[in-house]
Amino acid sequence: MISEFGTASWNRRDADEISQTIPHHIVLLSFKPIKNRESRLGGTRLRTASAASGACEIIPAGADHWARWHEPKEVAAFSLSQAWLDRLAQSDLDLPGATVNSDALPIVDRRVALLGAMVREELRAGPRATMGTLELDSLLNLVGIHLIRQYGDIRPQRDLGGLSDRQLGKVRDFMTAHITDGVKLEEVASLIGLSSSQMMRSFRRSTGTSPHQYLMRLRLDQARTMIVDGPLALAEIAVECGFSSQSHLTAIMRREDGLTPGALRS
Repeated sequence: MISEFGTASWNRRDADEISQTIPHHIVLLSFKPIKNRESRLGGTRLRTASAASGACEIIPAGADHWARWHEPKEVAAFSLSQAWLDRLAQSDLDLPGATVNSDALPIVDRRVALLGAMVREELRAGPRATMGTLELDSLLNLVGIHLIRQYGDIRPQRDLGGLSDRQLGKVRDFMTAHITDGVKLEEVASLIGLSSSQMMRSFRRSTGTSPHQYLMRLRLDQARTMIVDGPLALAEIAVECGFSSQSHLTAIMRREDGLTPGALRS
């Protein structure tokens, strides 16, 4: 999955080795135990490390990295550019730029584990994957802010508080007008004069939910109204409200409301 902020992926690979200069910051989450994995970062000596399933590795941008593993692996991977992390640090944390201090050895990081599991769940769905642009942008923002906070040189950030009623109204109107589109987080943030991560924090403080979840609720509200009051077929309603298919609408409605579109209409 590709965003303006970076990429998120999930893959399986047989035993192999790699040698490359990493252009972006890479965050890897392993879903299988790591046994005697060998690696070298820059001019350091060869290192051998083992770790349980759920360990992550963080490889800084620009590093000369070599690694060899002796068993098949399954990983979720995030790739984030230094230029974007710098903008994130400057706009959100009053820092001149972003630093990521990591030696690429396996570590336990619960936030990375949670975000990596979300990517795996989405991409394992194959053609049924439903992660939209707004959700992916939000996910990569969370990864970026976590890298800067947890592995960089940082001082306390500004507390912007929640959104004003006017700002929240502009966001709601924009999402409603583009309810079938792939709404981008940067578009929504620039609408109210904030960076993407500032908008996410302030939005959650005001609404108790994320922009992606809020958009999904708007789509559900519109779908409920059309199901009860309108003559359109359920499949048409799903598309009109921004869902990828009738089955997607059914899955979300069952999860959020505990009933299906067919049950609502009957």
